[in-house]
Amino acid sequence: MAIPDTIIEQVQARSDIVEVISRYVPLKKAGRNFKAPCPFHNEKTPSFVVSPDKQIYHCFGCGAGGNVFSFLMKQEGLQFPEVIEMLAENAGIILPRDISRGATSELDNRLYKINELASGFFQENLAGNRFAKEYLASRGVGLEAIKKFKIGCAPDAWEALVNFLKTKGVEASLAEKAGLAVSNEKGGHYDRFRKRITFPIVDLKDRVLGFGARIMDSSLPKYINSPETPIYSKGRNLYGLNLSRDAIKKKGHALIVEGYLDFLVPYQAGIQNIIATLGTALTVDQAKLLKRFAKTMVLVYDPDEAGESASLRGLDILVSEDMNVYIAELPQGLDPDGYIRKNGADDFIKLVKSSKNIFDYKFDKLSRRFNPASTGGKAAIVNEMLPTISKIGNAVARSEMLKKLAQRLSVDEDAVKAELKKVKPDFSERVMVALSPEIKHDAKKAEIAVLAVLLDANGDYADIVKRRLALEEIKSSAVRDIIGAILTLRRDNKEINAARLINQFGSTSESARAISEAVNMLDSLDDKEKALDDCITRIKKDNIKDRLTLLQESIRIAHSQKDAKKVKDLVTEYNGLVKLNK
Repeated sequence: MAIPDTIIEQVQARSDIVEVISRYVPLKKAGRNFKAPCPFHNEKTPSFVVSPDKQIYHCFGCGAGGNVFSFLMKQEGLQFPEVIEMLAENAGIILPRDISRGATSELDNRLYKINELASGFFQENLAGNRFAKEYLASRGVGLEAIKKFKIGCAPDAWEALVNFLKTKGVEASLAEKAGLAVSNEKGGHYDRFRKRITFPIVDLKDRVLGFGARIMDSSLPKYINSPETPIYSKGRNLYGLNLSRDAIKKKGHALIVEGYLDFLVPYQAGIQNIIATLGTALTVDQAKLLKRFAKTMVLVYDPDEAGESASLRGLDILVSEDMNVYIAELPQGLDPDGYIRKNGADDFIKLVKSSKNIFDYKFDKLSRRFNPASTGGKAAIVNEMLPTISKIGNAVARSEMLKKLAQRLSVDEDAVKAELKKVKPDFSERVMVALSPEIKHDAKKAEIAVLAVLLDANGDYADIVKRRLALEEIKSSAVRDIIGAILTLRRDNKEINAARLINQFGSTSESARAISEAVNMLDSLDDKEKALDDCITRIKKDNIKDRLTLLQESIRIAHSQKDAKKVKDLVTEYNGLVKLNK
């Protein structure tokens, strides 16, 4: 069901935007507002502004804007009902059951329940499987960890889970949607996971999203995982974060490992500020998820070639998210799981404390691949180092790293800086340039400025707008609809509230961006009545220009059709608009 406005307003009133956003980015006071680097694009100079008075945010770099709901929807990738549910829980507001259930779709809820059933089935099977329990014991996984992480075992059978789920009223086709069953050529289904240890992948709401499964002998593939489903995306989740997030917050840093056992063995040894990347290379979404809990990351990957490559890829992703990054180097032949079982947790902690920073780690690796004494080797190392350095947001840290690189290679620092200018940023990191502040020369900005003046709580300019500007003259449909709503509110003597307007027109829409931009533009308009006059004039002139272009084409067509009367009428209108537009 739709969420009533009264509940939306109650949740919004109890959710201060400054407090919410400060959980994700460090806000600094700047006059009446707060500023920070934008969490939605990479920038060196903070252009992300949060207004406690208006309860909105706006980025002057990429244009992102909205209210507290918009922010969480964009930052967390949530739907509007999920944001309402999250903020209501934080504020201690009890939502009606039908609204709370509506936060996820009916299909999603069914898939969560099916995964929970499967998890219970696998756990029960493990309890009666002596071989599987002995295997886990041989890998150093104790009974407490098995229970805490709901580790199970898939039976050595083709349809054990499919048949079990049928007894619970779950059709095989739905089990397939959950990623638990696979269809065959005859139209039947069989179990995806067979004769394997199962590791449930759980989200921050303790819902089972999918599974990883490991073979118990030397056959291949060693691991298989749930496919992408409506509720599970491998690159957007992290194994164990639901239970390690508090330890990560407390320690101020997270250890990043690759596999399930690499996570479990350290965790049960007391090293609980740790997560695993589900056996995949670290993704931007995973980095953003981790950033919510700490700003410092230590990569602890296997020392083989694949682990080294994963570390190098992870470096750039974490650096681009403005994190402090270190790399712990394990001895050859040992992964985190094996290292702790051989040397103990205390030695592992010492190894983590001796981690290298991003510069030293990458430089050392490249120096083994290229000869740092040769001209070609120096150029190759610089070319490999600069993409990482270019992603460092702090100008001082970036400058120091450039100087260090030049010194290590005995090359001129200016030459290194010259090469840095050639580095092209990734598309995802490009910064959108803010439009010119000369509002009256830009029709799009002029429309936003009219909206800004109408949002001014200290003045009523509605009559001027209604008298001089028809809604049809506003090209942006989003701005047109918002201005129409404001004029109606002014007519009915109702309060104009920017944050509520965003709710009315959609928290992720163009409207949210337009409203946040207008609110932030308002402070720059000293003489609002003159600004309004200039902007209305600009809008009208722009519309006349468009009409003149259309008339030119119509006159050409009328000429070709030898319609003298029509040509005369069109020319008369054209000349009249030319005079009006002077």
